[in-house]
Amino acid sequence: MRDGAPLPVGAPKQRALFAALLLDAGRVVPRDRLVDVLWGERPPKAAIASLQVYVHGLRQALGPDRIETHGVGYRIRIDAGELDFERFEQLLARGRRSLDAGRPGEAAEDLRRALDLWTGPALADLRSEPLAELEAGRLDDLRLQAVELRNDAELALGRHDALLAELESLIAEHPFRERLREQHMLALYRSGRQKDALEAYREARSALDELGVEPSPGLRELERGILRHDPELEPPELQPRAEWHVPVPSTPLVGRRLEVAAVSGLLRRDDIRLVTLTGPGGTGKTRLALAVADELGPDLHDGAAFVDLAAVQDASLLGSTIAHALGIQEGDEPLSRAVGERLREHSVLLVLDNLEQLLAGATFVAELLAAAPRLLVLATSRAPLRLSGEQVYPVPPLPTPDPLGTFEELAGNDAVRLFVARARAVDPSFELTEAGARDVAEICRRLDGLPLAIELAAARSNLLPTEAMARRLGQSLELLTGGARDLPERQQTLRATLDWSYGLLSAAEQTLFARLAVFAGGCTVDALEAVCGEDDADVLAITASLLDESLVRRDDEGRLGMLETIREYALERLESSDETDELRRRHARYFAEVAEAAERELTRSDELRVHERLEREHDNFRAALSWSQQAQAPDIELSLAATLARFWLIQGHLREGRRWLEDALSRDPGAAPAVRAKALRGLAVLAIKHRDLEDAERFLEESIALSRELGDTASLVRSMLSLGVVAGDLGDPARSKEIAEETISLAAASDDLRVVSTAINNLADLALNEGEYDEAARLARESVERARALGNREGATLALLNLAQSCLYLQRLEEAAVALEEALLLANELGYREAIAYALEGFASIAADREDPARGARILGAGESVLEAIGASLDPAGRERHALTVRALRDRLDDASLAEHVSSGRALGVDEATAEALAVAREARAM
Repeated sequence: MRDGAPLPVGAPKQRALFAALLLDAGRVVPRDRLVDVLWGERPPKAAIASLQVYVHGLRQALGPDRIETHGVGYRIRIDAGELDFERFEQLLARGRRSLDAGRPGEAAEDLRRALDLWTGPALADLRSEPLAELEAGRLDDLRLQAVELRNDAELALGRHDALLAELESLIAEHPFRERLREQHMLALYRSGRQKDALEAYREARSALDELGVEPSPGLRELERGILRHDPELEPPELQPRAEWHVPVPSTPLVGRRLEVAAVSGLLRRDDIRLVTLTGPGGTGKTRLALAVADELGPDLHDGAAFVDLAAVQDASLLGSTIAHALGIQEGDEPLSRAVGERLREHSVLLVLDNLEQLLAGATFVAELLAAAPRLLVLATSRAPLRLSGEQVYPVPPLPTPDPLGTFEELAGNDAVRLFVARARAVDPSFELTEAGARDVAEICRRLDGLPLAIELAAARSNLLPTEAMARRLGQSLELLTGGARDLPERQQTLRATLDWSYGLLSAAEQTLFARLAVFAGGCTVDALEAVCGEDDADVLAITASLLDESLVRRDDEGRLGMLETIREYALERLESSDETDELRRRHARYFAEVAEAAERELTRSDELRVHERLEREHDNFRAALSWSQQAQAPDIELSLAATLARFWLIQGHLREGRRWLEDALSRDPGAAPAVRAKALRGLAVLAIKHRDLEDAERFLEESIALSRELGDTASLVRSMLSLGVVAGDLGDPARSKEIAEETISLAAASDDLRVVSTAINNLADLALNEGEYDEAARLARESVERARALGNREGATLALLNLAQSCLYLQRLEEAAVALEEALLLANELGYREAIAYALEGFASIAADREDPARGARILGAGESVLEAIGASLDPAGRERHALTVRALRDRLDDASLAEHVSSGRALGVDEATAEALAVAREARAM
């Protein structure tokens, strides 16, 4: 597993190799042994070479350091506790020892945990491999041993009734397993069914007769004991189960199935005894903890106990509060010893709810765990306890749906289901309609899937229609003003929940918490220090504290952020301060510098990494632009918008980018000429994609004039590049060629090789439109080579698309497929959606030509959908190729089939469409 998802480890032989290495984890497995388990007695001549290929494949999947070479053998490196089979063997041995020592409760728990690690028969997906013949029987037998020992423990605990159904099923599967027969007979006898127990013996004897063997002495002695009512066969006297208090929620839990399973799974592990559920107020930590207690309690001899610590503010009172909840009287001895002694012989899950304000006393929990070896603790807290052996489980908000999804998708979403359930509690007539489902989905999305916020919103459904509620959630904190009266006071309103959390912060923490709200979509640590670190406060230390308090989150990449609902609250705090304007100005200037630095990097660094960084900061750019408009800071607004034009182009934010640029230019008519020239060029490029060619020409001519006045060759040649394209699209190929050639001359003189490469590709594009396909292919190849040499992925992508187009017209389908494949992969890496659409259009054409019309129609539909999503249109050559593809598809499909396949293609995601296209590429290369 990696990040919770299964790792793809290849075909059966490679998986068999992986399993063989794991079964001998920590030991060197000779190469000859691995050949035997992979191919048996008749290995192929290339067995050693194939083995090396499989080892290489595993290293790629697992990491290069996982599999070590030792001479002519291999060893897989596994850390302690990492391998489920190792843990199974340890639990099996421990359960056996506990049973032998007369501790059946401990044995039953350990053996249940051991069996929970199995998900099916041993090596189930490798049964046709020689490895299964060698190992599956042994592994299945170990599992059966664990089952039989578990049954012995359950019988010793008096749980014979609960075992009967499973024993009958096991006997049907393993009719010759005598220990199962004995356990079945004993369970029947202890259930008061002596006649059935004796009949079970006769069935066992009959089954064994088929093998030509007599029942074992143990089985025969058990029959005699049943006949004479041997007192030793009577059920044991059971130790009464401890009675602990666990509150029963007044409403059923909605969703959280995965979280309940995950937390229960952690606590079932033999190496984890303390789990802390963390998260901000309102994420449902308490409700999840109660669900885990309900799930796990029946498996523990003494069930679960619940201690509510919300009202306790003094850390020194933690021990006495726990003791009181467990019915333990305080005496002269230390409380940790008294409670530990009470729990020493108990197997129980102790739920400690709302520990965040008592963290100074958390060592008491560690003392309990040390004193009571069968104790499990599940804590809820905004911050980790920071105790040895603690497993922190951040409780996520409920997943929110896409409001544009189908009704079935919306109705099945857990956040929507929670809203509906709570809405019906206040209004039994509430029904989720098609239109209402989208409103509810938007409400849940606006509230970040935060269960408390959703419940508070749903409580207003008897006063506000969902449509009105969705509109008013811009003021969500004012809307959510009351909760159920039997909830704790701090949970009666969302504001009270947040006030309670905020009140626990120090003054420095409160200040930074409010300042963090200036960021939209999160921020890096560098951005936090630059924008919020004006005074002498230790920003990193305070941020670490806010992380512990669960008011700030950190993602896998280290970015800091807040749930939107919490950020809205923090924004109120920020707006009430006297530093709002200055903080927003620092934020805008910082992100203008980020955009400018990225623009410089794009000419010498990995474009993919730069574009990914810009996309992550897109919300911050938007916030900076919005503030610049409101604060009438046109210099910042225009400079930032001009710098972001290329980013908006590549990432497909065409409409948005054009709007920002048009607004910024209109508000700053007296801008510096260099900035205005750059902004006009960016606006023109976006206008070209919308086919507004006259507007684009006007913008570019002004940009060129400004650049000539300034003597700015770099700006000039970039504007000329785009003007040449516009001239060609407006039907003036001679002017287009003249501009491109002049651009090449000027750029070459100034050593601007990226522009030279792009201008050559523009000439290729012009040749395509003129039907000069051989010349277009030649120019496109030259542009590809130059772009590759410069590391210019964007330029290479566009040139490859022109090369592919030329080859399609020349009926060089294999060459076209190779170029399109590289272009599609590069475009996906860059997130260049327009280029993705063009590549898909090309693959649709190949599929149509290769008699695969259904796939071609799907890919065509996917390409059309991508272009529509970004508001772009095909250029003249693209439109002509599109028409040819549609014509070829109509020759092979009737109108209804064509429409159906195009429609299904339009519903594909980019990843699915890419997979379809790459399948076409593989087939074309194999021609």
